[in-house]
Amino acid sequence: MSIRSLLIGAAVSALTANALAQTPPPPADVPPPPPPATPTEPVPPSANQPTTPPAIVTPPAPPTPPPPPPAPPGEAPPKKLTVGKDGFFQPGLLLQGWFVFDGCPSCVSPTPSSVSTFRVRRAEVHMKGEIVPGVASYALMFDPAKVLEDKNTTINVANAPMTTPPEQVTVRQPVSPISVLQDVFITFPTEYADVSLGQFKIPVSWEGYNSSSKLILPERALSSRAFGDKRDLGLRIAKTFQYFGYSAGVFNGGGLNNLDTNNQKDLGLRLEAYPMPGITVAGVIYSSVGQRNRAGTKDRYEGDLRFEQFGALVQAEYIYGNDISTDYGPSVNSQGFYAAVGYTFFDQLQPIFRLGRYDSNTGRDGDQMWEYNVGLNWYIRKQESKLQLNYSRFPQARNEDEIILAAQVAF
Repeated sequence: MSIRSLLIGAAVSALTANALAQTPPPPADVPPPPPPATPTEPVPPSANQPTTPPAIVTPPAPPTPPPPPPAPPGEAPPKKLTVGKDGFFQPGLLLQGWFVFDGCPSCVSPTPSSVSTFRVRRAEVHMKGEIVPGVASYALMFDPAKVLEDKNTTINVANAPMTTPPEQVTVRQPVSPISVLQDVFITFPTEYADVSLGQFKIPVSWEGYNSSSKLILPERALSSRAFGDKRDLGLRIAKTFQYFGYSAGVFNGGGLNNLDTNNQKDLGLRLEAYPMPGITVAGVIYSSVGQRNRAGTKDRYEGDLRFEQFGALVQAEYIYGNDISTDYGPSVNSQGFYAAVGYTFFDQLQPIFRLGRYDSNTGRDGDQMWEYNVGLNWYIRKQESKLQLNYSRFPQARNEDEIILAAQVAF
């Protein structure tokens, strides 16, 4: 072999080796990539890979139903009953039971006495409603406990020799005419005036004119009992607005359940102002008109003040009276007042102090009577249920001490 042939063979071998070094060898045992899957044709698994089982798809849980709504609370008992075509009837009740202790050295002369007793002070049954809504309403109240009331009353002895002072005797008498019928009237309401015809309270004395269930002490003050808390037959026009109220009436003047036997009538006007919440300022004029010289003629002039706010209570009245007790007889002037203060703690406990004075004849000495009252009220549920404890001292005239424990329910 020639040298030329050896050189050509070496060059070809070098070129071949260089070409093989630049081309990478194919990977061993790598299958070609599978074709892309189509929506209708699943992709088969690779021959060199284990088959993966298809995933188990858990269906979504059904939605949880919402909890059932709570059962509606029991319906409150109705306060009104339907009557007639469109009217309603609403009952009410006021019950007061007392335990009373009286220490009265001068009640049974000359032997001092003290008496303790239980009594039913009030058993008022109320009924009210409307027959034609907005046109005609009614109210009725009777109190069977009234026939139980009596007290010591001093009266002049008839046909006794004329002496100064006149000869007198003490007897037990009812404090009011014996009748269970108290209020009964029909009202025709309008926007500015409610016109009532029947029997109701005369508008004298704040304590006397308002409900017995709202008394701050078990018993009204001496002056309120003497001048107010009286009923009569007549016609009344009244209305209460935001800042003022009024009550005007014409009455027989004969008192509870008494028909008139003459042409004299009593006229009454009560005006109240409410300048701020919790404040009441009032004035009253009550006077007999016609036949002014007959027995039963009367005049009343009154001023009231009441403040009840932030737990504090201030209440006061002053009443001046003029009366003729016999036909063509002299007139007798009288007057009385009281002032009371109190404060309510925890919306339930209310101590009360009241000072009062009543003078049945301003022209004669010895007729004045003072009263000092100290009480404690426990409002279990406002006026619906309460207990009252009261101590009263009457230092003049009777020189009497009185303790009253009273329980009340009302609706």
